[in-house]
Amino acid sequence: MIDDEYESGGKKYTIRIYPGPADGKKHPMILVVHGNFGLNPPFGAQIDRFARELAALDYVTAVPRYYVTDPAEPTDRDALPHVATLTSAIAHVADHKGAHADPDRLGLVGYSLGAATSMTYIASNPAGTVKVLIDFFGPLNDTIKSGVARFPPTFIFHNNNNDMFVDVEDSRTLDRLLGKTIPPRLTEYTESNPRYGNHPFVEDGTADKDSREKATAEIKKHLPPGGK
Repeated sequence: MIDDEYESGGKKYTIRIYPGPADGKKHPMILVVHGNFGLNPPFGAQIDRFARELAALDYVTAVPRYYVTDPAEPTDRDALPHVATLTSAIAHVADHKGAHADPDRLGLVGYSLGAATSMTYIASNPAGTVKVLIDFFGPLNDTIKSGVARFPPTFIFHNNNNDMFVDVEDSRTLDRLLGKTIPPRLTEYTESNPRYGNHPFVEDGTADKDSREKATAEIKKHLPPGGK
């Protein structure tokens, strides 16, 4: 594990990197991107755990912050300003000598606003290096809607039990839009998590465990681990 910093727009942000094996090869890289809670509870531990689980499969994984400090009262809903920061984080991991990362084999896992930021990055980036996208209850914007033709295999997970922060209809709309270009997959859960507005999955609950299992299987299928 490497706790590091990267720079974007004249600001410094923290990033945690789980490097690939030091075997002289480059390994596929996955960024796990938080939402507008930052890495505060309840997201932080779940996000870091998933990054560690994927790293154990010989991926280079990283958890970048795109806020200088975690917001105490998150109200941010605009993904567009964070795309440049995510771009800088991807470049930092790709260039980090201790990470052993292959930038041509990239996966993105996003939570809430982090999913929207990841989707906006893909929708506005013609390079097409992202091989798989995991969207945990991310909101849509016009850039995403108009850019779905650029999406890689995409897998969506959302609570349909009155999510108070991102309506499940956003995920259903994305599922319909993606159906015109690639075979998508939307998995809905019915779960109660009233403390956090039924938005994040309950840690170690059925939705949390099942979604990570399904997401991991799709990542391995579309972004196979292994050095080159």
